[in-house]
Amino acid sequence: MQFLLHMVSGRRQSIVISCVMFETTKVLDPIIHYDATRAHLIYYSHAPNEEKGKMYLEFRDRVKFLVERDLPKAEILLHENNVFDFQIMIKTVLEIIASERATYPDSDIYVNISAGTPEYTAAAAIASMMVSDVTPFSVTTSEYTVGDDKLKEAHYFAGEPVGLTKNIGEIIPIQRFEIIPPDKILVCALRTYSNMLSSGEGSASKMISVLCEKGLWTRDKSKDKKKSKEEINNSNKVFFQRNYKDKWIEKRWIKKDYLTKKYKITEEGKTILDTFYVND
Repeated sequence: MQFLLHMVSGRRQSIVISCVMFETTKVLDPIIHYDATRAHLIYYSHAPNEEKGKMYLEFRDRVKFLVERDLPKAEILLHENNVFDFQIMIKTVLEIIASERATYPDSDIYVNISAGTPEYTAAAAIASMMVSDVTPFSVTTSEYTVGDDKLKEAHYFAGEPVGLTKNIGEIIPIQRFEIIPPDKILVCALRTYSNMLSSGEGSASKMISVLCEKGLWTRDKSKDKKKSKEEINNSNKVFFQRNYKDKWIEKRWIKKDYLTKKYKITEEGKTILDTFYVND
């Protein structure tokens, strides 16, 4: 049945998940950029006063109209929920991702973390990183709808820089979700591998030697006493392949260049190296 769905659609599904509050361009432009076939819009219609609730729906309807105008073949799916509740937002985003992945397993899923409430933004970022092959993205602003004078006026109160919030309401602790950082040995070993590739090295034998020097080699040497040097070298190479290289490939930190037939660090791998255990 899933195969038939793909055949009928004629193309790979491009799915964009967004939250609509008081922005249209930050929601619309990425949907067009990714040429979405399915656009999920999470919104809220309830507010302390009727006028604010009306504004929520006006922005939702405006985004919906613009998507229908610019991408007439895209399917728009609306999700009304409390966008100010972190747990509800992480549940909502995860449910959308799970549903789409079940129906379109080969789809491209993008999650907009720049528009919407702070609760949605935090939940969307965390949810998208909990699931493999989901791309969270942010959106920058190159031009505002008001000039600098009006922008300053909107963010100042009684001549002082205050922002758009004059008074806050309840302070609500956010439920923690533990995200385990990548294995330190694997990351530090990858950094060593990256440096060696840059200098023209990268052979298994040389890598094993350097990893031993740096204290990054995890193979138990206690069973090597009765082995020949050749047997030890072969065991080391197999261990390096299975416990380092294969894991880097599985995590998409390295991949083979099909032109040179040599491995290289991927963009994801570079991000890992630039983020974790940098000073170790």
